[in-house]
Amino acid sequence: MLESLRILLASLALLGGTAAIASEVEIVRVDFDLEQQDGARDPWYAISVVLSVAEGERGAEGNPRFADDITVSLALATEVNRGSGRAYEFYAAKADYPSLEVGQHVARFYLPPEIVKRDRVRGEPFAYEIELLSREGLKFALVSPNLERPGALQSFRSQVAAGAAGSSELRLQHQTPFAWLYPRNTPNPRLGSQ
Repeated sequence: MLESLRILLASLALLGGTAAIASEVEIVRVDFDLEQQDGARDPWYAISVVLSVAEGERGAEGNPRFADDITVSLALATEVNRGSGRAYEFYAAKADYPSLEVGQHVARFYLPPEIVKRDRVRGEPFAYEIELLSREGLKFALVSPNLERPGALQSFRSQVAAGAAGSSELRLQHQTPFAWLYPRNTPNPRLGSQ
């Protein structure tokens, strides 16, 4: 799985490298893990999107050390077993960053422990889509293997849009007990991101 992710990332980077862009930002890696809060019984589900800013804004008004107005958009589906059989829960959130300095940064998203426990969320989700956007538009996109089939991504997007109520469950790091962890590599999103 990791090897196919690397191949997909490399091919997407090649595609994105042919267009004229104002800054160079890409998704390097995505990690799905459980994170334990000190003193709590149940863990949070953490999604870490590792970003690399290779070059900042170009041009007369830009600063080459900073990429401005970057958005990381995450949508995911978890598979759950309910009394009626297999079902899916959909979640979405976005983090808007006013500016990211050249280097690596981690956008962190979390599902609270009550949802993790109820739906038995573990490991990689059933499906996910991550988009990296800037003022110029889409810079980089990453989808799970389950969404690579024809029509699957469009169906997934429709389900995410229909299940917009679940968006409030997926939280950014500053909305969790982990708000003060990882200060060196976690940028601060604009207030109102989500």
